[in-house]
Amino acid sequence: MSDLEQRVTALEREMAALKGTVVSHDEELRNMPDLIKLEFRLSNARIDRLGRDMSEVKNRLDGLEGKVDSLPRVLAELVVDMIKDPGKTRS
Repeated sequence: MSDLEQRVTALEREMAALKGTVVSHDEELRNMPDLIKLEFRLSNARIDRLGRDMSEVKNRLDGLEGKVDSLPRVLAELVVDMIKDPGKTRS
């Protein structure tokens, strides 16, 4: 009979542990929609930040084309100045 009582006691302990696990899982499942909303907000924030960064890069590059186009002329003027007065360009 004591063997039966030990089995029942062991089963009761296992059931209590199982109930604790189920409660834990239930709490995690209840939090799941909030976690999904939080991740969605974080993803949106990252996408917004990336959009702002790309816009900033585009703004920086907009004036660069004109500067690059004028570079040969500026270099030619520097070379002409160096040829005319070699001492002027040396420091």
